Parts: sequence; C-alpha cells; structure tokens
Amino acid sequence: MGLIYIVVVALLAFSIISAPMAAEASEDEKKDSDIITRDFSFRVGEGVRIGDYRVELTNVVSVMDGLVEVKVWKRASQFEDWRVMESRRDVNLDGGQDRGGLTLMVTEIFDRDTVRMRATYRSDYGYPEKYITERALVPASIPKLEVSTSADNPAVRSGDEVKVTIIVRNVGNDTARDVALQDMPPLPQFRYVAGYPPKIRNQLQQGESDTAIYSMVAVTEGEVTIPAMSARYADSKGTIYTESSSSVKVEIKPKRRPDIVMEVQPPAPIDHGGRGIINVSIRNEGDGSAYRVEVRGQLRSDGDGLRLEAGALDRSFFEIPPGGRESYSAAVIGARSGSYVLDLKASYQGDGEAMQKETAFEVAVLERKFEYLYYLPIVPVVIIGIWLYRRYREYKY
Repeated sequence: MGLIYIVVVALLAFSIISAPMAAEASEDEKKDSDIITRDFSFRVGEGVRIGDYRVELTNVVSVMDGLVEVKVWKRASQFEDWRVMESRRDVNLDGGQDRGGLTLMVTEIFDRDTVRMRATYRSDYGYPEKYITERALVPASIPKLEVSTSADNPAVRSGDEVKVTIIVRNVGNDTARDVALQDMPPLPQFRYVAGYPPKIRNQLQQGESDTAIYSMVAVTEGEVTIPAMSARYADSKGTIYTESSSSVKVEIKPKRRPDIVMEVQPPAPIDHGGRGIINVSIRNEGDGSAYRVEVRGQLRSDGDGLRLEAGALDRSFFEIPPGGRESYSAAVIGARSGSYVLDLKASYQGDGEAMQKETAFEVAVLERKFEYLYYLPIVPVVIIGIWLYRRYREYKY
C-alpha cells in the first residue's frame, strides 16, 4: 500500500513539472511557425511594403563587389536606417526577425539597377507589395559607357597587318570620370607594331566618344579570338562601373606564296646547219607576287654541236603577279648531229623568301644529208657498160 502511494505522488509531481515545459515548447513552435521568408526583386528607386516597414533600394554601389544601398523605415515610428548591404550577408533591422523586425539579405545583383532580395519577418506582416518612389520618377544622373571592338579585316594572311579599333561612347546623362581601358596581355599570334596598349581620354561628357587604334602583324596561322576590351569608370559619387565590348575573331590564313611554273616548247629536230626556235613561257600559279625573277639557260653538254647565242635564254622580270605570264623566244643552230640537253633555272623572291625552280629539255640535230651518194652505186655499172660497149666495137671490126 505504501509503495502504491509513493508511485502516485511521483506521477503527480512529474505532471506538474512537465506542464510548463510543454507549454513553452508549444509557444516556441508557434513562434517559429510565425516567421516566413520571401524573395522579391526590385529596381533602384522602387520600394517594398512589408507590414509597417518600407524597404527602398536607393543605389547599387558596385555590381562587382556586391554592394547595394537601402533605406529602411517604419510607418508611425521613429525607426529609420540607411545602410550599405553586402551580397549574401544577413542584416538585422529593428531587432531582426526574432524581435519583430526585419532580416534582409541581398541574394543576387543583376545589374546596376536591379537586385533580388530575401526578407525574413513575421507572417502577420503579409505579402511584400512594391511601390515606386519619387526618386524613381526622376531620371538618374549616371554615366553609361558603350564599348565596341572591331578589326579592319577578319580574314588575313600570315604577315599581313591588322588594325583594331576600340570606340568608347558615353550614352548616359552624366560625365564618366577616371575612364581607363583594362589592359589585356598581348596575343602570341601577333607582333604588335604601334598603339598598344590602347588609351583613351580619362573623362567623357554626356554624348562624347573617343577612339583608340592599335596595329599588329599576324605571325601564325589559325583562328584567333581578340578578347573583349573592358572600360572602367566612375560617376560623380565615385561609384565604379565596368563595361565590356564583345570579342572579335580573326582568321589567319597561310602566307601568300608565289609558284613559278616554266613551260618550254623545244623546236622539232633541226637539220644539220639548220635553225630552230625555243619558246619559253613563265607563269605564276601562286597567290602571291613573284619579285626579281631571274631566268638563266645553259647547255648541259660541251662542244659546239648546238650553237646557242650567249644569254639567249636569260631574262629578268621585276614582278610577275598571281596569274601573270611572261613569254619569250630564243634561236639555236645545229652544227653537229646529236641530242643536246639544256637546263633552265628561275630564281625569284616571294614575301622576302628566296625560291627557285628548274626544268630541262632536249634539242635534237639531224645528221648531214649527202644527196649525191645515192648515185655512187650506178657509176661502176656505167663504167662497165662503157667498157663492154667499146670492146664490142673493137671485136666487130
């Protein structure tokens, strides 16, 4: 009996102690369920109503550094707060979410005018409602630069010059200050000639523009991307902005090269002591001009069986353009029968490089013709015939 009494007393004591704890836990759960989080986006000069609180985006200080300026105030209250918020960091205002205030976080900065923000607050404050401030109705006095990059020729040959033009234009409604082009490392596919690194004026008024030009020479083959050029500048409050152009592609084709082809039309077999004409044609089948073309001809065998006037096959041409042709002729005289080989060599220059082409051809000289030799076999017959005739006359008488 005494043991039962003790157990009953213990159960009553436990229920009395645990009742406040359960009530407190229930209150905490209710409190947690009253806190909500909502995301919203708005522009500079716009505001959001959250209960009696007003959150206004006054400025995007820096997109690159993730800084924005907001004004938070409460209706029918003395609370007002101006502050610069850093992206992805909670800011507790008027005690924060746990004390009936607001907790704000900048989750994303789209550009210089638009951001996305997250607010954590009591659920009875309702949904965020946007509104436009008087400041938004007045155009903001800020500079805005447009940067463009272009190449004068998107398809060049190795060794050709490329000019890159950078134009920076202020299309905003305020002066752009401390304007500077962001240097980029030189590209190994080019040899820079002049104007690099590009520079422009450090201040551009509304509507003004400036141009920078630099030139370079292509030294390798292939497709090259000239990176985007960035311009960094500031407004009257010292806020830093950055604008970039689009990149530019340049195709570098193989170097232009001449290709000299020599065509020789030798004469038909020459009679002994006869004369023949050699016709020579030189044409350029390459895509570059051939300069200082020197053609030299030489008889390979010694002797005087084929007489070629000194320098008869030699010619000089200052330039033969792509597709161009030069022709000339030379005379030879056959002095002794046989087959004779002549060498023809052309040396020329293309884009500073020395080149050479060779060819060879044959000229045949016929043997000398003795027309009276055909009558020699008849002479003995005639002599014998005369002798027989004389003998006949003698024996007749």
